[in-house]
Amino acid sequence: MNFRHLMFLFLFSSLLWLFNSCYDETNTLGESLTDTAFRNISIDTCTVIASVDKIDSLETSGKGLALLGQYKNPTWGTMQAHAIIPYLRPGYSEEIDAVVSLDSLVLTLHYEGYSIGDTTQLQEISVYKLTEKVELNDNGYIYSHTTIPYDAIPLATHRFIPHPKRGDLLEIRLSDEMGEDLLTRFHENDDAVSDDRFEDYFKGICIVPNAHLSSVMQSFSISDSSAAITLYYQVKDELENQKTVVFKPNTAKQFSHISQTEITVTPEEAEAYQSVLFAGMGWFTVFDFPYLNNIQQQGEHITIESALLEIKPAINSSDGFNPLPDSVYLYIADENNVVTDAIMDYLGTTVQGGVLYEDETHQENTYYGFDITDFIKQELGSFGMYKHNLQFVLSEDDYAQTFRNLTFDNQEGITLKLRYKVYESF
Repeated sequence: MNFRHLMFLFLFSSLLWLFNSCYDETNTLGESLTDTAFRNISIDTCTVIASVDKIDSLETSGKGLALLGQYKNPTWGTMQAHAIIPYLRPGYSEEIDAVVSLDSLVLTLHYEGYSIGDTTQLQEISVYKLTEKVELNDNGYIYSHTTIPYDAIPLATHRFIPHPKRGDLLEIRLSDEMGEDLLTRFHENDDAVSDDRFEDYFKGICIVPNAHLSSVMQSFSISDSSAAITLYYQVKDELENQKTVVFKPNTAKQFSHISQTEITVTPEEAEAYQSVLFAGMGWFTVFDFPYLNNIQQQGEHITIESALLEIKPAINSSDGFNPLPDSVYLYIADENNVVTDAIMDYLGTTVQGGVLYEDETHQENTYYGFDITDFIKQELGSFGMYKHNLQFVLSEDDYAQTFRNLTFDNQEGITLKLRYKVYESF
């Protein structure tokens, strides 16, 4: 055999080995084709299996904001959020012999700044009176799937063009009938609005988007001044006769109820070809590396030099109304999907955030990059109950306070780039 034939055999065998290095558990090609002490190998064909999971109980109470609106995602369907807000009893000090009259009852909402969807379109929301009290669960939270019944007839319906970035506010005039009832009961010291019974009398409100007109999911701040209800009234024969009673939100018990109203495809149905992160819905993705140990069959000893994980967003899955999330993370979980650690930065002090490499010219070259070298080093050689997976998630605040999302292909959208040394003897 001449030198040219030998080189051809060497190159062909090496390429075949590289292609199968993370797939064929019986592969032994390349073990005797070099006299060097080790070989440097780089591959990007190691199998990564993705599956979609969901946070069972998403806490949305006491966040200082309320998600409100509707968002239609072309892949995953239509999601809707209701804002549920109970109120604290206000003070009232008018003398009972004073003559008072109602001006108006007004709900004021301040934009918190976040939105997803087309904010140029007309939106409509309705405000309803709750018929049951809002109660925290035994853990002191309220979850996004919690429902509270409300009256069939709204206290108000309001149409508007949203301006979430301008610091504007919405003022919604509520039912005069409700305003008159509140003013009368407080002025007459009705026992129904006493400290002990006020929450039973006025249980709060639920703000609901119109399913036919709403195309934006947005957040409104919840504080003493935002989402407050102000009762404006006059006192007869007083110089400064316009007065107010301010009903402040119960910030500990307010929460967002979130539902999927129209389902295009569920993550379980789509996971054969697509995976997703979806805040608000609680969806995240689990990465497994089932054939990683196959590279150990290529020599006496293997050392991982680097491991880079790249996740490419699906083409056309984001736009100006639905931008790519800027904060994504990887956590390490055991065989029971219990998180045990996180992928840390190079200093080992902070959870590593995936770096977004955005190609504005060619979208197919946009990806999130993670250095998972330490994780792959620890996983190499592990099996059974000692193996771990990676949970690909958004930030905790994103899940409870936004509808940020990321869709990516299970095949071409996930790449694990490995560089390692194969020692022929050790």
